[in-house]
Amino acid sequence: MRPRNEGSQIVLGFLLLLVIHIAVIAILALIAYIVGIFGDVYVFPPIGVIALFYLGLFQILYVIPLVFWLKRQQRWGLMKGVIIGAVITALLNGGCFLWWFSARL
Repeated sequence: MRPRNEGSQIVLGFLLLLVIHIAVIAILALIAYIVGIFGDVYVFPPIGVIALFYLGLFQILYVIPLVFWLKRQQRWGLMKGVIIGAVITALLNGGCFLWWFSARL
């Protein structure tokens, strides 16, 4: 069996993080839906909206343990892909948040 090159491992790490992001957004949207049914939406803002604006911060909860686990497994390409994806997500999320915040002023 041929070992995979590092470039394809980086792409797989990036795609792994993308799948995790989609799963987290889906879970938080479900929580927001349940809160919207049973709670007062005007008092408590939907978690889904908060998650979209703070996905760059929420990802710290699952990216750092994932990076440490990949480092322990010595899967360097996957680890690099996850880190690159996390940085891109944080930069895009931060830029969009600043744009949204400045438009509301």
